[in-house]
Amino acid sequence: MSASSAVLLDLAHACGCGCTERQFREEAGAAAAAHLFVLCACAASSDATDVAVRAWNGAGARVLLNWHASAACAYRLKRAADEAGALSLRVITSPRGRARVLRYERALFTALYTFTYRLGCCGGGGSGGSGDAPADREVDADVSALLRALPAVGGAIRVLTSSLIPDCFGHGFSTRAGGVSRVPTLSSLNLFSSPRRQDSAALVQENQRRLALHAGFSPRPLQLLKVEHRSRVWVLGTDEPDRYDAAVTDLPGRVLAAPGADCVPILFADPVAKAVGVAHAGWKGTLLGVATATVSAMTTELGCARANILVVLGPSVGPCCFTLEPEQAARFRPECIRRSPAHRTNIDLRLANRLQLEEAGILAHHIQDDGSVAPCTSCHPRDFFSHVRDGAHFGTQVGFAWIKEEAEASPATSASLSQL
Repeated sequence: MSASSAVLLDLAHACGCGCTERQFREEAGAAAAAHLFVLCACAASSDATDVAVRAWNGAGARVLLNWHASAACAYRLKRAADEAGALSLRVITSPRGRARVLRYERALFTALYTFTYRLGCCGGGGSGGSGDAPADREVDADVSALLRALPAVGGAIRVLTSSLIPDCFGHGFSTRAGGVSRVPTLSSLNLFSSPRRQDSAALVQENQRRLALHAGFSPRPLQLLKVEHRSRVWVLGTDEPDRYDAAVTDLPGRVLAAPGADCVPILFADPVAKAVGVAHAGWKGTLLGVATATVSAMTTELGCARANILVVLGPSVGPCCFTLEPEQAARFRPECIRRSPAHRTNIDLRLANRLQLEEAGILAHHIQDDGSVAPCTSCHPRDFFSHVRDGAHFGTQVGFAWIKEEAEASPATSASLSQL
């Protein structure tokens, strides 16, 4: 085994003959570099527990008490594995223990982790109680209750908003603090789950729930773009494409969200036609005109006038930090290209999108892209996730917008464009 592996002994569901302990010692002896974890089912306050903990700690293992609190113990296992950098876990257990561990593996871990199982010589028994493994719905409820009770990491949630967008819309750009993710590059309000990263769907759903409560769109879910780095726009009410980088709607209450971790999240709002849109503009999508494609969809499909559309560009990598190969950079307009002292070719993605929007008929004073809503994500590690800065295992923030339903709207929402 490599240094990024772990061996887990499940004593909570082991058979009583001692075969699992023998197998564990064999595994530990054959893989001295592996991290060693032990699941115990004994009561946390008993003398027997203290003796067992000292014995296993003396053998170099970390003890995880008490499998009866299943979600809590599985979560502690994930925390321990993440802290150790262990993505490969070999579990020594009984068949019944495997059925239970598998349920929590699916709920709290992603495909980035590899679990293999070595079973004891007997098929049942164990000190962890009786009965079959819990059903998936019970595990989901168990995990959800645990995650809701966790304290926020890194302080309270903070959302950036724009004074350009009137109160008949809800909107904002999420920042980094206030969630439950603890893997350093995903900590803490990571809002996207991927099989290639360490945050499970359950963790991300809890982060999204906390954002919804803070921003005021709970219990509505986020309608997150299914990004392909192109310029396809989905008009809600039509068949949803498999992949798209922008979405528009005139349906109240639907919360559209554009992910970003350097790419530009863009919000669109027309207070006259009462329509919203969001777009995800990476460098490829910018070159393909995803922002102007969104404007076109709002005008042709939702009856918006270009002179009424308000646009806000959110947190994204700045020209200070974003470079491309010369042949890629040459596809951008000269105004958007910066030459750094290190002779690198830096690109201003926000300016590239602004220029396209203005050419598409959006009024210059109806576009906001200043530092109050669009700081450089790479330059602010405490506030934002960044692919450029953090590498492949980066977290994700979002820009989101929705049309408030009448019960949400305040009297001030009737302001006309002339008052903005």
